[in-house]
Amino acid sequence: MKKDFLKLAAVLGLILVWLILGGCGESRSDFAGKYRSVEPFAGKSHIDLDLRDNGKGSWTLAGKAVEFTWMVNDGRIWIYTKTGAILIVTPSEGGKMLSADMSGDWHPGCPPGSCVLFRRVPEGG
Repeated sequence: MKKDFLKLAAVLGLILVWLILGGCGESRSDFAGKYRSVEPFAGKSHIDLDLRDNGKGSWTLAGKAVEFTWMVNDGRIWIYTKTGAILIVTPSEGGKMLSADMSGDWHPGCPPGSCVLFRRVPEGG
């Protein structure tokens, strides 16, 4: 009986450690906020990007929104859509500017012609 209790306690302890370590990642707070594309996208309109503190966000273009989740890893913002797309966004100027790689491939930076540049929208703006 005591042996079973110790095994259960060990398993629960490992699960607790896993949950705590799993929650450790780079903070989203530096990048949470509203952004707008610097230029209109594909000749349509500007893209509005909303990164919320809870790791959820939205990408709105021409009145149509796509919901996603996001996280920060290695100083970059990783956006995961429900359909399986992954966008890698590189922040600059302390998070005031974001460049999104739209090429569909991973690049260390944004390749010319495949990059959407976003500027943080001031609160209340």
